[in-house]
Amino acid sequence: MIRWGLGSGSEAGVETMMSDLTILSVPDPLKKNLEWYIANQQELSAKYNGRILLIVDQQLVQAFDNMGEAYAEALKSYAPGTFTLQPCSPDADSYTLLLYSPSYSVFA
Repeated sequence: MIRWGLGSGSEAGVETMMSDLTILSVPDPLKKNLEWYIANQQELSAKYNGRILLIVDQQLVQAFDNMGEAYAEALKSYAPGTFTLQPCSPDADSYTLLLYSPSYSVFA
């Protein structure tokens, strides 16, 4: 689930951003791929730590050394929005994202 937070500037603070959150929908296949990754994260990271995983229909298709290579290969066989490129690590950091800008923030 992606959460989009809006603030009125850098001085807005976390409280304001959190109170203005709007939830954007994520396509079901991508949500299921993320849930599959999290459920299998420890096993995957033991084998593929530091690599980029191409996940389709809750299955590992291939592991890559970098995001550019993974994306180029994924596009050869799959349409955007039908696959997940997941950085692999044993930590929650691999699927948690916080972007901040004085105008807006994205929580994923």
